[in-house]
Amino acid sequence: MSESPAPPPAHGGGGPGRRSSKIALAVAVPLSVFFAGVLCLATVIALTTLVTRTAEPGPGQGAEAPAQGTDEPEPERDPGAGQERDEEPGTPDPDQRSSEEGTSQAPGHTVPEVPPGSYDGTSTWLRDFRVECETAYTDTTITDGMGASQTAPSGSEFHIYRLHVTNEGDVPDLFDTFGTTATTTDGREFTHDEEAEFTVAWDYLWDEINPGETVTTYVVLTAPEGTRFAEVRIAGEAVLEPVT
Repeated sequence: MSESPAPPPAHGGGGPGRRSSKIALAVAVPLSVFFAGVLCLATVIALTTLVTRTAEPGPGQGAEAPAQGTDEPEPERDPGAGQERDEEPGTPDPDQRSSEEGTSQAPGHTVPEVPPGSYDGTSTWLRDFRVECETAYTDTTITDGMGASQTAPSGSEFHIYRLHVTNEGDVPDLFDTFGTTATTTDGREFTHDEEAEFTVAWDYLWDEINPGETVTTYVVLTAPEGTRFAEVRIAGEAVLEPVT
């Protein structure tokens, strides 16, 4: 009886030894990757710890203390400079304030209160004319007593000076108030109101006054309410000053 031929070995076979090698290789590769990862992680942790310890100052370390014996002496303070700094800004020195105020008016000088009645009874001379102020007053309306009248603009008032004018010369002469001015207590200048003067003194204007004769006339100025005049210059020449 003849023997049957043995079957051929299966494809890919290599025996028990070859299979064990494959299994070992399959296990070794993941383990190698795992251990490599663990090693990397340990390296990172070690480096981080080393850097942190290097950055932190050790015991007794910190900001450098200034070297002994090298401190520069503090400059001496001027007592006066400290006092100047202690003063509050914007508070002027009393002596300085008095000096500055003195540039506008003399120390102790006050502007006198000059109501219109301060001119009552005062007098002056204009060439050969003796000019006496009988009375001075303010009003917002003037009239000649015969129907003619005039009203001051809003916020203003008339300053009215009733004058007695005597010709002390030897020949007839014309007394004219043209050019009369008045200066206020704060230095402003006003010119007389010719239209207002004509309203109250029309019966005299432009007439000559005989020697020894006395006539009554008016000077009128229009100014804001509350204005006070320190002087009046009749015809721009003769100064009429109040009694203060």
